[in-house]
Amino acid sequence: MKFSFNPSPNYRTEQSTSGIMADLTACLLAVLLFAIVWYGVSYGAAYALRVALMAVFAVCAAEVTEILWFKATGKDWKEIFHSYAWVTALILVLITRLSVSYFAVIVATVVAIVFGKLVFGGFGQNIFNPAAFGEALIMNSFGASTAADIVTGATPVTAASAQGWIMDSSAMGTFVSQFGGLGQMLLGNYPSVIGGSCALLLILCFAFLVWRGDIDWHLSVTYVVCVFVLSLIVGLMKGAGFTYALFNVLAGGVLFGAVFMMTDPVTTPVTIPGRVVFAVGAAALTLMIRWRANLPDGVLFSILLMNMLTPAIDKVFSGNQIKDAGKFAKRVCIITVICAALVLLVGGLLKHKDASASGTAAVVTETVDDGNVEVM
Repeated sequence: MKFSFNPSPNYRTEQSTSGIMADLTACLLAVLLFAIVWYGVSYGAAYALRVALMAVFAVCAAEVTEILWFKATGKDWKEIFHSYAWVTALILVLITRLSVSYFAVIVATVVAIVFGKLVFGGFGQNIFNPAAFGEALIMNSFGASTAADIVTGATPVTAASAQGWIMDSSAMGTFVSQFGGLGQMLLGNYPSVIGGSCALLLILCFAFLVWRGDIDWHLSVTYVVCVFVLSLIVGLMKGAGFTYALFNVLAGGVLFGAVFMMTDPVTTPVTIPGRVVFAVGAAALTLMIRWRANLPDGVLFSILLMNMLTPAIDKVFSGNQIKDAGKFAKRVCIITVICAALVLLVGGLLKHKDASASGTAAVVTETVDDGNVEVM
């Protein structure tokens, strides 16, 4: 039997897992607090209370599930303090739309904890992002499980989907203005999934987590830059202009996914070239799903699909990261070109749907009421 060992870029850090999770929790609570305040100011106290209760129910469901699991498997229930189930619960709520029923949130949280994490061995051994796994259940099995008295209007991604995801520059400006323009989208002054609207707050959370050394910036930056650049090229091809690229970044779950979901070190590749490929692939899938699939947005499923490919990506880039740097760089370039070509091919087929403003609103409202809106 022969063993081979490759040198790793090991380094010392004062940051611990508990410290990282504390910082992540603080950022998630900041996003949650913004959502509570915004919905309270914009729609009333009942909406703010609903956001808070969704978070409470999800966290309680996650912790109770883990306590029962640890009891059943003969472990100390205090292991919940080292399993960080509340992080999964908070992320799941923040990528969910406000109209989803409490029942759906609780069931999705339990499924996310059990089948997205615990069955694989618990914290640090899961192959999928647990929150994304649970939210996929809501989308596919509980789309109609909504609260009838919660109406927040069309989100940018559902409205863009109704328009065919493409329009010329003048129409694009008019379209974005119905959400207050790009400035208001940056500040989060529009309805979206609970935690995905305020781009400025998400950027500040990202900067804080990078400054604290909690996350690797390569994944997030590469993902967002790829979404922007590919959207810009398609926008220029179709006469949509610079606004189209910014809209694709600000709308939906691109920034939230980049900050809180793609930075999970457990479900993403271990090498920097692998992480770049992961991000490029996720960006390409996000745009192709967004533009051509039946879902208004594509962030959630792009992350889950790339989670599946993580072992293969690690294998492609296994070896000496210093000696094989040139070979790995060539592989990254080839994969990037292929992904970009596929996105541009799909984007080139986009056609604007000629629908009046009233017709578009009717389509979007029907989609929201039926609960068939993707979560990001």
